[in-house]
Amino acid sequence: MLDLVAIEQIKQLKARYFRGVDTCNLELLRSILSPDVKVRFDSPTYQFELNGIEEAIEFYRTSFTNRRFGMHNGHTPEIAVNGDEATGLWYLNDVFINLDEQTLLNGSAIYEDCYVKLEGEWRILRTGYKRLLEMIGPLDPQWSITSQPIN
Repeated sequence: MLDLVAIEQIKQLKARYFRGVDTCNLELLRSILSPDVKVRFDSPTYQFELNGIEEAIEFYRTSFTNRRFGMHNGHTPEIAVNGDEATGLWYLNDVFINLDEQTLLNGSAIYEDCYVKLEGEWRILRTGYKRLLEMIGPLDPQWSITSQPIN
């Protein structure tokens, strides 16, 4: 039988993850990642792994700034719950603006996650994606960026 309460809690957890990334809210990210979190990103232009919450928090702190920011949308989750553990697949659609390099990335990927319930709360134990599409090009000089998600 489906654990619909756990599935909804995990959906909200992943929504907070995307919001935490896009706003570089390190306190929020720290509250949803497991202390021994593992993160892996595979793309045509980069591949790397992060081990542990401190490494992950440092990555998010330096990667998402008022000069490099984005929008991450997770869609169509496929979540399986087995007691205090769960797995999830998410379709990612993202945009990333790099003002230092004057580039715009538009992409998609499949996130593969593992979750664990710690002290009654779901946490992300493993997360990461494999890119399906990645388009990178110059920012149009006629565009005006009128707001930024990170101060």
